[in-house]
Amino acid sequence: MSSRVYGGALEVARNDLVLMEAPESTETWKPIRHYDVLEAVEGTLESAGFRSRTSSLAVSHEDKRFFGVLDIEAAIGDGISIAVGVRNSNDRKFPIGFCVGSRVMVCSNLAFSSEIVISKKHTRFGEERFREGIAKAVSSLHQFRTVEAARIEKLQRRILQNHEADSIILRSGEKGIIGWRQIPKVIAEWREPSHPEFETRTAYSLLNCFTEVLKPRFRSQPNKAAYETIRLQQLLAI
Repeated sequence: MSSRVYGGALEVARNDLVLMEAPESTETWKPIRHYDVLEAVEGTLESAGFRSRTSSLAVSHEDKRFFGVLDIEAAIGDGISIAVGVRNSNDRKFPIGFCVGSRVMVCSNLAFSSEIVISKKHTRFGEERFREGIAKAVSSLHQFRTVEAARIEKLQRRILQNHEADSIILRSGEKGIIGWRQIPKVIAEWREPSHPEFETRTAYSLLNCFTEVLKPRFRSQPNKAAYETIRLQQLLAI
């Protein structure tokens, strides 16, 4: 196994997931192998004409929790592609989930903009319902692509003054979207962007300041990071 540890999360390869078995079922709880969840998502995407370019896979809590990100060969805009997040828990912590967002390729920043569009419990028919939900969600990806492109363009057109950016950053801390210790990092990123592509003073540049700071969180606590970026998108849409 060739893996790295990030604050409790272990980066794994596809072959590693194959070896991870699900716990024994009970009458009401039917856990599913992480690999089977990933395979269901990838198979449905491919059957709809969406190919996965790269994937990032991680497990935590003694391999009981899984989160994966698939970068899809479907452009939303210049240097931006669709990203799909999938999660599974075999310790009853959370249901099987699927969400959609975007990846900025130049800096590999990731931002989920949809809620968990599928969330199915590990019940007798949970896997079947999850597969049905994936098929329904994937069928709407073409529409999502159009809507997401328009949303990003709107953020790119929204010019922010420094005091407006400061206000948004402060509110993100007040709402608990990011921790207070992260706020100085976001401010520093806004004032001196790590990537020249985000030197323009727009809402989209500010979003990427946040996601740049949140990069380590996607390795250590991917579920939490995904939820945080969803809330950030909502905050910036005001």
